[in-house]
Amino acid sequence: MNAVLQSLLTQVRSEFQANARLRWGGLLILAIVVLYLLLVLSDVRAQMQRDYVQQVQRLDKITSLAGQDEWLQRAEQARELRDALQAQIPGVATLGLAQASVQSLARDLIASSGKPLRVQAETATEVGRGSGIWRVPVSISGGVSPAAALQLIQRIENQPNLVVIEQAIVINRNTGVLTLTMAAFFRVQEAASEPG
Repeated sequence: MNAVLQSLLTQVRSEFQANARLRWGGLLILAIVVLYLLLVLSDVRAQMQRDYVQQVQRLDKITSLAGQDEWLQRAEQARELRDALQAQIPGVATLGLAQASVQSLARDLIASSGKPLRVQAETATEVGRGSGIWRVPVSISGGVSPAAALQLIQRIENQPNLVVIEQAIVINRNTGVLTLTMAAFFRVQEAASEPG
Protein backbone atom coordinates (compact mmCIF):
# COMPACT_ATOMS: atom_id res chain seq x y z
CA MET A 1 0.00 0.00 0.00
CA ASN A 2 2.87 2.32 0.86
CA ALA A 3 4.56 1.60 -2.45
CA VAL A 4 1.36 2.39 -4.38
CA LEU A 5 0.98 5.69 -2.54
CA GLN A 6 4.65 6.51 -3.10
CA SER A 7 4.40 5.83 -6.84
CA LEU A 8 1.20 7.90 -7.07
CA LEU A 9 2.89 10.85 -5.35
CA THR A 10 5.87 10.56 -7.70
CA GLN A 11 3.58 10.53 -10.71
CA VAL A 12 1.63 13.61 -9.48
CA ARG A 13 4.89 15.47 -8.74
CA SER A 14 6.34 14.75 -12.18
CA GLU A 15 3.05 15.76 -13.87
CA PHE A 16 2.98 18.97 -11.81
CA GLN A 17 6.57 19.86 -12.82
CA ALA A 18 6.01 18.99 -16.48
CA ASN A 19 2.67 20.81 -16.95
CA ALA A 20 2.79 24.62 -16.62
CA ARG A 21 -1.01 24.99 -16.82
CA LEU A 22 -1.40 22.63 -13.86
CA ARG A 23 1.08 24.70 -11.83
CA TRP A 24 -0.76 27.95 -12.66
CA GLY A 25 -4.13 26.33 -11.93
CA GLY A 26 -2.87 25.02 -8.60
CA LEU A 27 -1.53 28.46 -7.66
CA LEU A 28 -4.83 30.05 -8.69
CA ILE A 29 -6.80 27.57 -6.56
CA LEU A 30 -4.48 28.22 -3.62
CA ALA A 31 -4.89 31.99 -4.07
CA ILE A 32 -8.71 31.64 -4.16
CA VAL A 33 -8.70 29.52 -1.00
CA VAL A 34 -6.44 32.02 0.80
CA LEU A 35 -8.64 34.93 -0.36
CA TYR A 36 -11.77 33.11 0.82
CA LEU A 37 -10.19 32.45 4.24
CA LEU A 38 -9.24 36.13 4.51
CA LEU A 39 -12.83 37.15 3.71
CA VAL A 40 -14.21 34.74 6.31
CA LEU A 41 -11.76 36.06 8.91
CA SER A 42 -12.74 39.62 8.00
CA ASP A 43 -16.43 38.80 8.51
CA VAL A 44 -15.70 37.13 11.85
CA ARG A 45 -13.65 40.14 12.96
CA ALA A 46 -16.43 42.57 11.91
CA GLN A 47 -19.05 40.54 13.80
CA MET A 48 -16.84 40.45 16.89
CA GLN A 49 -16.43 44.23 16.67
CA ARG A 50 -20.22 44.72 16.43
CA ASP A 51 -20.76 42.42 19.41
CA TYR A 52 -18.13 44.30 21.39
CA VAL A 53 -19.69 47.69 20.59
CA GLN A 54 -23.13 46.39 21.64
CA GLN A 55 -21.76 45.04 24.90
CA VAL A 56 -19.96 48.33 25.64
CA GLN A 57 -23.15 50.31 24.91
CA ARG A 58 -25.18 47.99 27.13
CA LEU A 59 -22.63 48.31 29.92
CA ASP A 60 -22.65 52.11 29.59
CA LYS A 61 -26.44 52.16 29.73
CA ILE A 62 -26.57 49.92 32.80
CA THR A 63 -23.85 51.96 34.49
CA SER A 64 -25.68 55.22 33.82
CA LEU A 65 -28.98 53.78 35.08
CA ALA A 66 -27.36 52.37 38.20
CA GLY A 67 -26.34 55.84 39.30
CA GLN A 68 -29.83 57.30 39.00
CA ASP A 69 -31.87 57.55 42.18
CA GLU A 70 -35.01 58.48 40.22
CA TRP A 71 -35.76 54.80 39.71
CA LEU A 72 -36.27 54.29 43.41
CA GLN A 73 -38.60 57.29 43.50
CA ARG A 74 -40.48 56.03 40.46
CA ALA A 75 -40.84 52.60 42.04
CA GLU A 76 -42.26 54.21 45.19
CA GLN A 77 -44.68 56.31 43.11
CA ALA A 78 -45.78 53.23 41.18
CA ARG A 79 -46.31 51.35 44.46
CA GLU A 80 -48.43 54.23 45.84
CA LEU A 81 -50.45 54.36 42.62
CA ARG A 82 -51.03 50.60 42.74
CA ASP A 83 -52.12 50.77 46.39
CA ALA A 84 -54.53 53.64 45.65
CA LEU A 85 -56.01 51.69 42.75
CA GLN A 86 -56.32 48.53 44.85
CA ALA A 87 -58.13 50.57 47.53
CA GLN A 88 -60.78 51.50 44.93
CA ILE A 89 -61.58 47.85 44.21
CA PRO A 90 -64.09 46.59 46.79
CA GLY A 91 -64.17 42.99 47.92
CA VAL A 92 -67.31 40.86 47.71
CA ALA A 93 -68.03 37.29 48.72
CA THR A 94 -69.35 36.04 45.37
CA LEU A 95 -69.52 37.07 41.74
CA GLY A 96 -73.31 37.18 41.99
CA LEU A 97 -73.06 39.84 44.70
CA ALA A 98 -70.73 41.86 42.49
CA GLN A 99 -73.20 41.71 39.60
CA ALA A 100 -76.10 42.64 41.88
CA SER A 101 -74.09 45.54 43.27
CA VAL A 102 -73.36 46.95 39.80
CA GLN A 103 -76.98 46.58 38.71
CA SER A 104 -78.12 48.29 41.91
CA LEU A 105 -75.65 51.13 41.32
CA ALA A 106 -76.92 51.54 37.74
CA ARG A 107 -80.55 51.60 38.90
CA ASP A 108 -79.73 54.19 41.59
CA LEU A 109 -78.01 56.37 38.98
CA ILE A 110 -81.00 56.07 36.67
CA ALA A 111 -83.47 56.83 39.47
CA SER A 112 -81.58 60.00 40.37
CA SER A 113 -81.67 61.11 36.73
CA GLY A 114 -85.47 60.73 36.58
CA LYS A 115 -85.32 59.31 33.04
CA PRO A 116 -86.80 55.98 31.86
CA LEU A 117 -83.56 54.17 31.05
CA ARG A 118 -82.96 50.42 30.76
CA VAL A 119 -80.22 48.47 32.53
CA GLN A 120 -78.89 45.24 31.06
CA ALA A 121 -76.26 43.07 32.72
CA GLU A 122 -73.41 41.77 30.60
CA THR A 123 -71.02 38.88 31.12
CA ALA A 124 -68.46 39.39 33.87
CA THR A 125 -64.84 38.55 33.06
CA GLU A 126 -61.81 38.01 35.24
CA VAL A 127 -59.02 40.54 34.81
CA GLY A 128 -55.88 38.47 34.40
CA ARG A 129 -55.83 34.77 35.06
CA GLY A 130 -56.27 33.87 38.73
CA SER A 131 -56.16 37.49 39.95
CA GLY A 132 -59.54 37.32 41.70
CA ILE A 133 -60.40 40.74 40.25
CA TRP A 134 -63.49 40.76 38.07
CA ARG A 135 -64.78 43.28 35.53
CA VAL A 136 -68.56 43.47 35.84
CA PRO A 137 -70.18 45.49 33.01
CA VAL A 138 -73.74 46.77 32.57
CA SER A 139 -75.34 48.64 29.69
CA ILE A 140 -77.61 51.63 30.21
CA SER A 141 -79.73 52.77 27.30
CA GLY A 142 -82.77 54.87 26.53
CA GLY A 143 -84.04 58.28 25.59
CA VAL A 144 -82.30 61.14 27.37
CA SER A 145 -81.15 64.64 26.49
CA PRO A 146 -77.42 65.30 26.02
CA ALA A 147 -77.34 67.43 29.20
CA ALA A 148 -78.93 64.63 31.26
CA ALA A 149 -76.52 62.13 29.67
CA LEU A 150 -73.58 64.30 30.71
CA GLN A 151 -74.89 64.49 34.29
CA LEU A 152 -75.24 60.70 34.37
CA ILE A 153 -71.68 60.28 33.09
CA GLN A 154 -70.39 62.70 35.75
CA ARG A 155 -72.18 60.76 38.51
CA ILE A 156 -70.61 57.53 37.25
CA GLU A 157 -67.16 59.12 37.17
CA ASN A 158 -67.57 60.41 40.75
CA GLN A 159 -68.12 56.95 42.24
CA PRO A 160 -65.74 56.13 45.12
CA ASN A 161 -65.09 52.62 43.79
CA LEU A 162 -63.39 51.81 40.50
CA VAL A 163 -66.08 52.26 37.84
CA VAL A 164 -65.14 53.10 34.26
CA ILE A 165 -67.18 54.08 31.25
CA GLU A 166 -66.09 51.79 28.45
CA GLN A 167 -68.39 53.14 25.77
CA ALA A 168 -70.82 56.05 25.56
CA ILE A 169 -72.90 57.00 22.55
CA VAL A 170 -75.11 60.09 22.79
CA ILE A 171 -77.24 60.89 19.76
CA ASN A 172 -78.80 64.35 19.79
CA ARG A 173 -82.04 64.03 17.89
CA ASN A 174 -85.52 65.17 18.84
CA THR A 175 -85.57 63.16 22.07
CA GLY A 176 -81.91 62.19 22.41
CA VAL A 177 -80.63 58.63 22.74
CA LEU A 178 -78.00 57.31 25.15
CA THR A 179 -76.21 53.97 25.00
CA LEU A 180 -73.59 53.58 27.71
CA THR A 181 -71.53 50.64 28.95
CA MET A 182 -69.93 50.98 32.35
CA ALA A 183 -67.85 48.41 34.19
CA ALA A 184 -67.14 48.12 37.88
CA PHE A 185 -64.25 46.11 39.28
CA PHE A 186 -64.50 43.80 42.28
CA ARG A 187 -62.20 41.52 44.23
CA VAL A 188 -64.25 38.31 44.52
CA GLN A 189 -63.25 36.13 47.49
CA GLU A 190 -65.14 33.11 46.12
CA ALA A 191 -62.98 33.12 42.98
CA ALA A 192 -59.78 33.76 44.93
CA SER A 193 -60.39 30.84 47.31
CA GLU A 194 -61.09 28.29 44.56
CA PRO A 195 -58.13 26.02 43.78
CA GLY A 196 -56.58 27.02 40.44
